[in-house]
Amino acid sequence: MRAIEQTLAEQMQISEREVEQRKHLLNFTEADALLLARHKNFIASHIEQVVDDFYSAQVKIPEIALLIGDAETLRLLRNAMRRYILELFDGHYDGDYVNRRLRIGKVHKRIGVAPKLYISAIWLLQQTLNQTIATHIHAAGDQDCANQLQSALNKLMTLDTGFVFDTYIASLVSEVDAAKQEMANYASSLEEVVAQRTRELQELSRRDNLTQLYNQRAFYEIFRLELASAARYRDAMSLVYLDLNHFKQLNDQQGHLTGDELLTRVGHVLLEHVRETDFACRYGGDEFTIIMPRTNAASAEQVCRRLAQAPLNFDSGDIPISLSIGYVTTGPDEFDDIDTLIKKADQAMYVAKEAAHQHGGSHIAQHGNTAFQA
Repeated sequence: MRAIEQTLAEQMQISEREVEQRKHLLNFTEADALLLARHKNFIASHIEQVVDDFYSAQVKIPEIALLIGDAETLRLLRNAMRRYILELFDGHYDGDYVNRRLRIGKVHKRIGVAPKLYISAIWLLQQTLNQTIATHIHAAGDQDCANQLQSALNKLMTLDTGFVFDTYIASLVSEVDAAKQEMANYASSLEEVVAQRTRELQELSRRDNLTQLYNQRAFYEIFRLELASAARYRDAMSLVYLDLNHFKQLNDQQGHLTGDELLTRVGHVLLEHVRETDFACRYGGDEFTIIMPRTNAASAEQVCRRLAQAPLNFDSGDIPISLSIGYVTTGPDEFDDIDTLIKKADQAMYVAKEAAHQHGGSHIAQHGNTAFQA
């Protein structure tokens, strides 16, 4: 059952047996209840004076006057006090009575009445009622009755104070639990933010700042994982090695900024033309690699042709910029290691570069074969 569907006593697990135990601890007996009930009319006849005396003293306390605030609130409080005083002398102190006391504690906590102010107010009310009893009953000569009535009233108001402070404490515990949950939620969200930022930083550390391709460190990490995966699942995989023809001449004649612009453009072309499953990397300088998982030689050649034929859209003046592309395939039955594959792809690239120097344009070469023009 949801808390909103329970009484305060049910929420706080204050049973009828618990109520009776508390009465027993204070020695509040049925005789006390009957004695209070017999004097209800007496208290009712003096209630206005009791309420007047109580609030005359209360409003002199600056903190309480500030909490009350205005005449309408004071009027409502006086009415509530009349009802409470009459309930003290009602003679019935059951579950409904307990719930009303618990609610008083909850309301006082909610509006910001400090425990010290509540205790002082209860003490003042108790003194005011005892004074009324002493003035009108004790003075009339019925000293034993006055003493017994004062004792019964004191025990009952102590019982009430216990219930009120149960809700004070429960509210404080709820606030602490809510604060702890809020802190836990904040810590969790902060951990997620930190984790996300860490992932972003890790990803940035794997990227080449100029081209936004994977850098050489990431190339080796990815290559090791993909080669191991290919061997495990018996898949072919290919490695492409690219080099820019006449890049040094461009740098020397037009400057490194122009060279950087060309490298950036090549990075864009690679990202635009490689497949989603491939990993394009800047290996160093004007050299690039592409890791191609689950790719045989025929598929690798198709990708290399697309790259060689892709327009760079870069004005290099009279310097004939082109690509030399070498590729190598391994698996699915036997697999070369990383260093061997890089060496073979590099060798194929140099075969393509030699053809490019002799004939111009971009050339492609598979390891172990002659170069061909794209």
